Amino acid sequence: MALLPITPPAGIIKNGTDYANKGRWVDGDLVRFENGYLKPLGGWTYFREKPIGTFFVGTVTTASSSANITITTTVAHGLAVGNTIVLEGFAATGGITATEINETFTIASVPSTTTFTVATAGSGTSAATSSSSRVIQPATPIGMYSYKANNGEEILAIGTRSGVNVFYNDVWYDITPAGFSGDDVITSTGYGAYHYGVEDYGDERSTSALNFDTKSFSFDNWGEHLVFCFAGDGKIYQWRPDAGSGSPDAIATAITNAPTGCQAVIVSNERHLIAIGAGGDPRKIAWSERENNTNWTASAINSAGDLQIPTGGKANYAVKYKNDIIIFTDVGINKLSYVGNPFVYGIQDAGTNCKAISSRSIVSSGDFLSWISENSFFTYNGIVKELKSDVHDYIFDNLQQNTQQSTFGAHNIDYNEIWWFFPVGDVDQLSPNKYIIWNYLDNSWSIGSLNRSSWIDQGVFNNPIACDVDGYVYEHDKRTLFNSPGIGSRKPFCTTGPLEISNGDRVAQVNQILPDEETTTLPGVTLNFSGKFTPLGATTDFGSFTFESDGYIDARFSARQVQMKVEGSLTQDFQVGNIRLDVKARGRR
Repeated sequence: MALLPITPPAGIIKNGTDYANKGRWVDGDLVRFENGYLKPLGGWTYFREKPIGTFFVGTVTTASSSANITITTTVAHGLAVGNTIVLEGFAATGGITATEINETFTIASVPSTTTFTVATAGSGTSAATSSSSRVIQPATPIGMYSYKANNGEEILAIGTRSGVNVFYNDVWYDITPAGFSGDDVITSTGYGAYHYGVEDYGDERSTSALNFDTKSFSFDNWGEHLVFCFAGDGKIYQWRPDAGSGSPDAIATAITNAPTGCQAVIVSNERHLIAIGAGGDPRKIAWSERENNTNWTASAINSAGDLQIPTGGKANYAVKYKNDIIIFTDVGINKLSYVGNPFVYGIQDAGTNCKAISSRSIVSSGDFLSWISENSFFTYNGIVKELKSDVHDYIFDNLQQNTQQSTFGAHNIDYNEIWWFFPVGDVDQLSPNKYIIWNYLDNSWSIGSLNRSSWIDQGVFNNPIACDVDGYVYEHDKRTLFNSPGIGSRKPFCTTGPLEISNGDRVAQVNQILPDEETTTLPGVTLNFSGKFTPLGATTDFGSFTFESDGYIDARFSARQVQMKVEGSLTQDFQVGNIRLDVKARGRR
């Protein structure tokens, strides 16, 4: 009996052809590699069961013998027929139950600027009006930040394409500033919005190929005060969890005297508030007086000041790295360092031809920064280095040029992982639906599909927090994948490239399969085998195999090369070790 080990080394490879990647993993979903072993991702649960977005206060009015309800808001809602809204916290009213009211609806009509109607699944028994509660217009989250207030309470800030939500002291707030300019979501489908010659001349196009120039949020905390800037709005705002009476600010407000037209904001280790692209000058870096974020005018008796980045690029974003601040431009990166009086800060070139594909693709892991560029990955640990990736082709062959600004990165410290999410599909796929994972400790890669639009690592909260495109907020890696929202019928799997089990023109016969898996209850995984006699020949499916406590299963199939798919369970964790085949040499086919 010749036992042939067939488990590939850790990591999925997507560069080149499947046969060129023989003996390796070549596809997968919902799996990761930890300490060299194949495992499933952790599952996720709702952190908030209703979406976030623009919050309105409103009442519900019912009518007798009607499923329709009228919602009246206290301010002009700006909604239109066909918009999606969510009702939250309403009691049963006029014979329609709370469950039938507190649902997601499509707006049926808009009688006025403060009213709209929706159709419920119930039927009113009387004309009645509810007490006030919350009406939500969902929005896509595109930035997140967390920290703790002075009283120890967790604060979670989420920037969306329409405003800013905050979770504090177990309450959700919409703190969007008055006059805030949200993300410029390109939905134009007029004449000229798609390629020449596509569809009829003079007609509005059914889709758009215009660049989706989505902007980014930058968040930080000035003590316990939240400060933020949205590049599409340009102002620097502040929100206080304690506005002086023990209650938080109702909304964020612009910081007095702070520059406008900014791209980003960051708080330095020296307690200066620093504006990137200050005053609309794409190369200007300005900072407030130390410990005073309302004084931005430099003088002989304060530490406020400004300088210009030394390259010709536009400053887009800034990230703290140890004692320095790394400024990302559309050329490369610059290092802003504290030098003391009289100049306060100095700046120097730290890398060129390494621009980030989007501000949101930049990830800090503490010891180094990493980001996606236009056709490669880069890291910075004092020196810029190009990162070779086994899944380079998977992302760069699929990433749409017009939506690449939606790409974002995330850190998962418990598993030594950097995640990047990116959109793949038609030109109107504006939000990420695919991901790649880089385990930087093992230097292995994984891939998959997941609808996510923002993410922050665990730290302030016990688990990573992530949001999807519809505004729902989740806790990740909290349990097994079973019943994770939106997972449907998907299961974690990983597929190999060709595994050569015979030499030359000989054929091999497989008589037994000996698994090596670690799980709570057997069977933990299912193995599926298919085979070929030549690389370009027909594929034969040899079926699926599961394993019990005897540790093996009889099989009978012949091939020169086989391909293996490992499919795991949703209800328990598993770990794949060294799978072996009992192979017997046969003659020619």
